[in-house]
Amino acid sequence: MRTSTGYDFTRYKQATLLRRIRRRMQLRNLDTLTTYLAYMRQHPEEAQTLFSDFLITVTNFFRDAESFAALERDVIPELFQDKTSDDQIRVWVAGCATEEEAYSLAILLLEQAHRLNQPPSIQIFATDLSEDALRRVRGGWYPESIQIDVSAERLAAFFMKEKGGYRVCQELRETILFAPQSLLKDPPFSRLNLISCRNVLIYLQRSVQKQLFELFHYALSANGYLFLGSAETMEDVRFFSRRQPPLRHLSTPVRRAQ
Repeated sequence: MRTSTGYDFTRYKQATLLRRIRRRMQLRNLDTLTTYLAYMRQHPEEAQTLFSDFLITVTNFFRDAESFAALERDVIPELFQDKTSDDQIRVWVAGCATEEEAYSLAILLLEQAHRLNQPPSIQIFATDLSEDALRRVRGGWYPESIQIDVSAERLAAFFMKEKGGYRVCQELRETILFAPQSLLKDPPFSRLNLISCRNVLIYLQRSVQKQLFELFHYALSANGYLFLGSAETMEDVRFFSRRQPPLRHLSTPVRRAQ
């Protein structure tokens, strides 16, 4: 895989990788790792298919609605506090998959900006290891099924109706810079107000998680926030502290850089 794709998965959780490999083996009717390895060497395209399976690129708008509601209510207004049109709010969505996460955050930020007379500018960096996932969404088109997760008011404000689906409006698209990036080897962004890295750390070994927490702490400003997935925890509290109430209904940990 490293030779074929250029990416090293040795620091991912082995059990997760083996589940993906076994799935591909079953689809190819192969019984052993040795025969699957031989198959991959004979069919180079299989490595790319397995690479895509290793990367979980499934998400939806406002995933974990209660968490996004708490973020909207208690964190987003704080990010805009004491900022003017001369300032900028900087957000990094790490492991953004098919971009619904990035667009969801952009909607919340723009809604807050629209309430202010002289709002700061907004810059969201949305990155993912899968360049294929990024290519699929740069046009900003989504099927009609997003109506399940996006309210009618938000569809009218931030999307254009097209045959068979919706396309994000220009204002929404211009807030986000899409880019391929490896969390484990590429340098991070800096001076960030918010990092969203949800449902990514659970696939990495514990030692790598600790390394990324240090990286996120470095990338965030002094009062920045880290938005994690509901299944992700942080045992090392040297760099972050849990955001206390009024986030009493928040199921996803939001942590502030110390």
